[in-house]
Amino acid sequence: MHFERHASRHPGIVGCLTTLCLSVAACQAVPSGAPAQSASQSDASGLAAVPSCAAGLSATLSDGVRVGYRGSDPNDPDRCLLDWSGRSYPLYFGIWSNGPDKPMSDDARAAFRAALVGPVGTEASFDTEHARLWKRVTVMHVANATVDVAGNKRPAMELRVVRHDAAGRPEVRAETLYTIDRATGVMLRSQSVTPMADGAVTTTTSWQIGTLG
Repeated sequence: MHFERHASRHPGIVGCLTTLCLSVAACQAVPSGAPAQSASQSDASGLAAVPSCAAGLSATLSDGVRVGYRGSDPNDPDRCLLDWSGRSYPLYFGIWSNGPDKPMSDDARAAFRAALVGPVGTEASFDTEHARLWKRVTVMHVANATVDVAGNKRPAMELRVVRHDAAGRPEVRAETLYTIDRATGVMLRSQSVTPMADGAVTTTTSWQIGTLG
């Protein structure tokens, strides 16, 4: 796994979701299972430890969908179990879908852990397995922020995940910006950003929590 720190910067509108890519070689794995900790917006720190999967919480998305949080898979503590629309969905670290039956690779886990606990500017990367369209994936802690959820200001961190073209074309990429609640580890928002040929950028919010408790 590749691991490095960059000068602090915010991508603004950059993002897109899915399966990761890039060879992971030297990331320090941080044990999961500890609660997330709050930080002020001006604080550049990462989380004190990789958060446990949220359990016993419920949320309502901006479109009215109810989401339940059932903790982690008994066989995989990084695999968080969520319910919505009458179905169960596994999301690694509460944000990343690796498919219903496909386990996340050790390199991918190490990349996410590094970005979650590293300060703003921390970037890690890995290669996806059996990838066709996408190959390398980079995960970066791009900012700390405060998010309004039902009138409550919640300290949060933002991760940018970029999937890079398997054919090596630099202009072909998919980016997603995840906003994660520091107190619970819950994904508050997911935004996919698509650069257009004319230089404009299209941003689509696919997940926005309206209430959490």
